[in-house]
Amino acid sequence: MAKHWIPTTFFQTSVCAFIYICITLIGHVQESTQLIIKSMNVPPLVRAGEVDYVILDCDYDLQNISSDGLVVKWFFNYDNLDYQWIYGYEPQADPTASHIDLGYKASDDPYTMYRAMKLNNPSINLTGDYRCTVFTYEDEQIADASMIVYSVEEKFDLQYRKRIVDGKDGMEVTCFAEGLYPQPTIDISINDMTWNDTDKPDLTMRDDGKYNIMMRVAAKDEDLPSEALVKCNLAIPKANYSLPRQLTYYSGGSHALSSRWTLTVISIVTFTAFHRLIIF
Repeated sequence: MAKHWIPTTFFQTSVCAFIYICITLIGHVQESTQLIIKSMNVPPLVRAGEVDYVILDCDYDLQNISSDGLVVKWFFNYDNLDYQWIYGYEPQADPTASHIDLGYKASDDPYTMYRAMKLNNPSINLTGDYRCTVFTYEDEQIADASMIVYSVEEKFDLQYRKRIVDGKDGMEVTCFAEGLYPQPTIDISINDMTWNDTDKPDLTMRDDGKYNIMMRVAAKDEDLPSEALVKCNLAIPKANYSLPRQLTYYSGGSHALSSRWTLTVISIVTFTAFHRLIIF
């Protein structure tokens, strides 16, 4: 039975040709998909009333591809198209998005000048997820980031009053705050120990989207040291914000209470920035 064989030089030539074609095709694909989003700069935390505006920037590079069909879009919470710029035209915004400054230019480069959104007077209503999409006829890139516009307390107070608790002398502590966003928390402690942790704060959302919160705890004098440090910690966990209040309560008769109680207020704000960037 005759054996068929292929000359070595022919085989080597075929392999080389195949490799060359693959490299050529890969190079062609790489050259046609060079649109990249270099960075998406969205402030993760913004305190309402503290700044006049914020910039949401989506910096991209066309590199070797054509600008034909170039469109930049910004979506709010993924579904709502807030801003759109078609290369060669003026940018446009949702008619209800009056906070968007259409005259803002992120750069002097004609291919990227309207890539960013300038949001004037940021309020809690701008809290959410933002998506930037950059599109050409040859490629499309997407990036996501979140922003929280938080509102600190309009009012925050810690009070107590003498009252009868289970038939014995005691006191009731009330801690309340108004006008916070997003959802706040309150914790009351006495001498650094959580007191009556079965009680839950009373949380109410107002018509403007902000929250009021209140918590009450009661204690008998016999269960307290003669000098008790009462603390209330107000926090907005999603904004990494906290603010304590404290007072000193002296147990005993009403006369001793009225003449010996003192009030101390301490304000500490903690802030930790975070930034989430996802590029598809």
